Amino acid sequence: MRFVRKIHSLEREIVFHDASERRLFWRSSAISLRPLAVWVQVFGIVGWMLSRVFASPGAAFDRTETVVALAGMLMGSATTYFSRHVVLNSLGCFVCAVAVAFGFHSNASGTPNPEVWVMPMGILITVGMAPVFADYFSYLASAIAAWLILSYGRGEFIMHSHDSGWIILFIFAGTALGLLLNFLFVRERKRTFLVQRELIKLAFKDALTGIDNRRSLMEAMQDYHARSASNDFYFLLIDIDDFKRINDTSGHDVGDEVLVAVASIIDRHAQTHARGRLGGEEFGVVFTGEEAAACALARQLCESVAKLRISTHVVTISIGISRFSDAMSLAEIFKVADQGLYEAKRHGKNRYVLVS
Repeated sequence: MRFVRKIHSLEREIVFHDASERRLFWRSSAISLRPLAVWVQVFGIVGWMLSRVFASPGAAFDRTETVVALAGMLMGSATTYFSRHVVLNSLGCFVCAVAVAFGFHSNASGTPNPEVWVMPMGILITVGMAPVFADYFSYLASAIAAWLILSYGRGEFIMHSHDSGWIILFIFAGTALGLLLNFLFVRERKRTFLVQRELIKLAFKDALTGIDNRRSLMEAMQDYHARSASNDFYFLLIDIDDFKRINDTSGHDVGDEVLVAVASIIDRHAQTHARGRLGGEEFGVVFTGEEAAACALARQLCESVAKLRISTHVVTISIGISRFSDAMSLAEIFKVADQGLYEAKRHGKNRYVLVS
């Protein structure tokens, strides 16, 4: 029930936690929108080409305008296809939308009633491109630009037409509908993004301490193990000394406070290395580097944790260290580190032991 309430809360709020999460959303939006945007652009390009194919017999079109329109469409589609950022994505979509609008505007010379094209093509372009823009402002700018291009030279007809009020109403209604659709699509993508982020956090983060959980750390260890033949990796198995006594004498709330404090120290000192909570009072760190540096980190962790004073308890940790080897399985690496941890406990705790 708590998980369901959390998801419902995310769906209602749709609020980013910080600027980095917002940037990640825009980047992921640009990447995920690329296939859809390119297909919509291809649809527009093909539609314009078909309009030329089915033009009135003997219709003459300006060659320069045709080349410019086609070049703009292809350039916009290429920019969208290769974009990895929301700015490039928006720029590609903008260029292609403007080029398609210009292409249809250039059809005016091939039809006796070009005014008939303005309103339906404008609505088709503005509504059709609504889902492919990652933000509202880029979409609105593209919609306005498309309408200005399509109606260029037709303003007098629109303003002096008996149905000018209806025409203007349809233009504004089409733009408003496109803007509403774009807003809803962006909002839905934000909601999906935040829910996915929460699910990933629940799957790979420890709920109590906030650092990686066993699943996340084990996946990282498998990756390091696959590269251990050509790199130096060390596994630090960390255990809080006398943790059961802390729980029994002071309660689980104090025990949780100890777990969070120790996890914070590990996260701070090993921030450039894979680390996580394995379960209970056990943590793990995969150190990348030389043996002396791995031992120095272990010593630093022991010294930092030993300074903790939580509810009259002096908190200490013991650490067993084993070296990654492609000749050993992960289970064997764990076993060797566990042997080192046992020796550290046996020799008085608050220390580390490297098992070669």
